Amino acid sequence: MVKSEASPRTLDDALQILFQVCPGIRDRILTDQGEIREHINVFVGIEPARYTGGLSTPVVDGAEISIVPAISGGRPGSSRLPS
Repeated sequence: MVKSEASPRTLDDALQILFQVCPGIRDRILTDQGEIREHINVFVGIEPARYTGGLSTPVVDGAEISIVPAISGGRPGSSRLPS
């Protein structure tokens, strides 16, 4: 968890703060063109940024931003949990 005293106005502003603290994470979240990677889900509160304006999504004071990589894979037929 990264907390900031700054008041970012947009998701892009907030991510720039994150990238200053953790520079190596930028390429994991954004493409070379500066867009959110297809397999990365970013939420501002409970709203997916993909549907609320992308990097232009407004960020209110105290908002929680979650960065969640997509999960896939597994073995066919392995959906049963062990007993």
